[in-house]
Amino acid sequence: MPDPDQQLVEACQAASEQEFEEAYRQLFALYQDRVFTICLRVTGNREDAMDAAQETMITLARRIRDFAFRSRFSSWVYRIAVNAAIDSRRRRLDSPRAGIHTSVGSAEGEHHLNQVAGETESSNPVVEVARTEDQQLIQNALSRLNPRFSALLVLRYMEGLTYEQISEVQECSLGTVKSRLNRAHTALRELLQHSGYDPTDLPL
Repeated sequence: MPDPDQQLVEACQAASEQEFEEAYRQLFALYQDRVFTICLRVTGNREDAMDAAQETMITLARRIRDFAFRSRFSSWVYRIAVNAAIDSRRRRLDSPRAGIHTSVGSAEGEHHLNQVAGETESSNPVVEVARTEDQQLIQNALSRLNPRFSALLVLRYMEGLTYEQISEVQECSLGTVKSRLNRAHTALRELLQHSGYDPTDLPL
């Protein structure tokens, strides 16, 4: 099955330096909300999510010419976003980004991400649900888990990826995905139980 993003990706890969910004702008618009949302879910706070999302979009711009369609482009984007979010949880990245001359590295690109952040917090139905007490407990627990477990749970239950898609994102076997998810479930249930939440209510 052809990659739905192939035409846009190939346009970026074939673009001259002068044409690249416009070609990449279309992919940026397509993925900016998804990237921010997954970063927000993995990091647990807006500041780190913004940092990780900005890093993700810059990395995509820098490395897109090396993408060889050995996986779906969307899986590659998720992989980069998850890794950036995990890194952002482990350390605060305060240094300014430099060296990329596309909209993503400009004030305009940052404005787009800020706009998505606001829209995600105010209008995304997943975020609306996350404002309930039970969902807040779950998000708090996710932010305390091993970040790789958090990322797996976010991909499966908040982003709705299948086991096969997660396998592609994580570059591991289906058996490994299932094993890691089982461990993530156990860790999350234990944290929730300690917080006074009945883990039998957990929709996993």
